[in-house]
Amino acid sequence: MSQRFSRSQTDRGEAGSSGLDGAQIQLHGRLNSIVNDVHGIKDTITLAIRACTVTALDLEEYGETTSVAEVDQSLRQLLDAQHQLEVEEKLLAKLCSGGEHKDPEIEYMKGWEKDTKKYATLNEAAKYGSNEDYRKFRQDVWEVKHEGQTMPPLFGAGEEGSDEELTIAGAKSTFKCPITTTWLVDPVTSKTCKHSFSKQAITDYLRAKHGECMCPGGGCSRRIKMADLYADKVLERNTARHLRRLEAEESSATYTVVQ
Repeated sequence: MSQRFSRSQTDRGEAGSSGLDGAQIQLHGRLNSIVNDVHGIKDTITLAIRACTVTALDLEEYGETTSVAEVDQSLRQLLDAQHQLEVEEKLLAKLCSGGEHKDPEIEYMKGWEKDTKKYATLNEAAKYGSNEDYRKFRQDVWEVKHEGQTMPPLFGAGEEGSDEELTIAGAKSTFKCPITTTWLVDPVTSKTCKHSFSKQAITDYLRAKHGECMCPGGGCSRRIKMADLYADKVLERNTARHLRRLEAEESSATYTVVQ
């Protein structure tokens, strides 16, 4: 990062003959390039978070508690990196917002160091307790063996953020497609509103709507298109596990009646 800012400073000096406007254009060009890099890294982290969840679900199903805890720790490291990138985005947005910055590298580093020191003082609950990705991860893992039950607080009593609001109620997970009203098949989920659909159903629906439309999820006002959807492997596993549980319960009920 510092190297890139240093090049920006050099470019500004070399562009001095063309005036301040030229220097600002050079600086903003460099900053925008870095912003694009940050977005790319964030997308990669998002994929890694989903992969962690899929792995943890499989391990939990086989009772590999120690390995699940290791995946949990890896996820926290990803969330730390995600936080750093979000801070970086804010700092870069400030530098790109206009006006002259005498030394963008120093301005950036001061902001970075301030946030880093503050983040380091936070406990685990404050860092991850209200993080949507972490809460969903823990909920998904919990539901492998406790579907529909209330999950205990994520962190111990007395820790910041570990009060009642961090007790996640037993989720009413939806395993049916709102378009077909049947069980999800190859589920995809919208990045914009989190509603999920069977892949073929939403593909046909969007095609009929010329590629973009209001989300068909109940009461949703967001617009969606194919580019907003991702293959939800976590939901696919959860749906399959839910159906296996229903089948087992049905078989058990049938056996009891026969007896």
